[in-house]
Amino acid sequence: MLVLEVLYNAVLLTGLLATVINHFTHGRPKVEWSRAWSLVPGRVHVRDLKVGQQSENGISWQLAMDDVRVNLSVISLFNRTLSADSLDVRGLSVQVHSGPEKTEGDKPKGPPPENPWKLFLHGIHVQQVHEVAVKAVRLTGITTASGSLEVVPGHRVSVRDAKVHLGPGELAYADAKIANIDQGSGEFSLETQRKDAEHGLDLITGLTGGRLQFTATHPTFQELSSLTSRLAGISLKGGAGKLEVDLHVKEGRLAKGTVIKGSAEPLLFSLGALRLKAPWQFYSDVYTHEDGKDRFGLKLTLGPARVDGVEGLAMEAPELLLLLGADTPRLDELPADAHLEFQAKALQTTWGGAKMKGHVHVTADARKLSLQSGKVALHGSQVQLQEVSVRTGSDEERNWEGTLTFPEATLDLSPLSAQGRFSGKFSNAAPFVALLTYKGALPGVLKPLLTANNLGLSGQVALGEKGLKVDKLLANGQGILLHGLAESTGAAPHAIFLVKMGPLSVGVETGAGDTHVQVFNASSWFREKTGISKE
Repeated sequence: MLVLEVLYNAVLLTGLLATVINHFTHGRPKVEWSRAWSLVPGRVHVRDLKVGQQSENGISWQLAMDDVRVNLSVISLFNRTLSADSLDVRGLSVQVHSGPEKTEGDKPKGPPPENPWKLFLHGIHVQQVHEVAVKAVRLTGITTASGSLEVVPGHRVSVRDAKVHLGPGELAYADAKIANIDQGSGEFSLETQRKDAEHGLDLITGLTGGRLQFTATHPTFQELSSLTSRLAGISLKGGAGKLEVDLHVKEGRLAKGTVIKGSAEPLLFSLGALRLKAPWQFYSDVYTHEDGKDRFGLKLTLGPARVDGVEGLAMEAPELLLLLGADTPRLDELPADAHLEFQAKALQTTWGGAKMKGHVHVTADARKLSLQSGKVALHGSQVQLQEVSVRTGSDEERNWEGTLTFPEATLDLSPLSAQGRFSGKFSNAAPFVALLTYKGALPGVLKPLLTANNLGLSGQVALGEKGLKVDKLLANGQGILLHGLAESTGAAPHAIFLVKMGPLSVGVETGAGDTHVQVFNASSWFREKTGISKE
């Protein structure tokens, strides 16, 4: 018996056991330690234990443990199984690194091993988790963890009754601290099996159920500069606040019961010439839609808010709302089938001598919404204007409304600019005429536009730091037809129109406070001025 004990410890102390395990597993996973011994057969003490693997697709993982005590089944080793009915760990670090991005031709290289070494660890208890780093995300502050783990490499992974407790710690992304964790807890179960040689193990879908709760504070956006600097042309300052997170997971997706909410001090958002300042708060959850499917929702509230922009543009609103609705996303994916809405009630705007107040509602068609490097495609978006009042000088129009649809629209973030095609229907042209003339000065020949109800409008628009430009403008309503172009790139907007009222055609040019009306040969005059031929 004494001889067996000596041989047993010799195998442990010399690292022979690790060598044998690594030989039969071909280093998948690889096991190593600095010191191991046993006073009672089967009860093993290990220092600086490391278990890790580099997979064929470049993904690597490693568990590093300071001190381990395990009831190891020696007999199970002869069955190519590392089995333990209890495992006590003090000091744990978890690291998972991703490989290169997959291509369409990437497939698992051959079938999984037919008789791999197996890992069955039950009764796991961990204290003092130093960090959990998964790809770019790093979490500290886990005080205790427990559960059971079964791994058959390439075939099956099972995690049961996993529980963690969070104390003070940090949540970081790409080395930037994004939250200070106060406290929290979590629990989850994972069960996944390989279906065939063509598909690997889907660990995300294998998360059959789980929950993570914690409270935290997040820093100002200046402290997140390493992340926000990636948003071309966007500057964010201030905005520090608190978070309350309660995530529910089912089959790898956010599930009903999920609630994320927070509030923060005012932030200053700058994009090109636009400046927005407002305190903010948000609320996000998973809810059941009227069609019976679970949906993910996000509500971001800014207010009271003030926006300053290009020369002469100022907007104020008691509240700005950004709403997002989407299919419940996988934990490793952004939401799909997203529906975006922007709402501004009682928005007050001053620009070009006109003052407007009303409600604005913007929607984006998720099927056509896309985000590329520095650009946002907003094809199919729509702007609704309701209960608008317009004041130009001493004239005022009330209960004005209209709808603009953008079949094609693109927003460039750096430098800030937007362009697209539009069409719409409006009460009349009062706000547009006011904006395109200087401080409400309106030539008499355009007066019919103000009273032309159910006005149709279409054209192309380009908006940038230098101002606004409208081409191929076409407006018609109640016996009046207008072609033209307009731009506002300084203190004095400039516009050239060809206006038809019945058999009469009149050319109009406005700018710098002056208005020229061309009565004779208006079509020829318009063609010479713009290069556009209209009969």
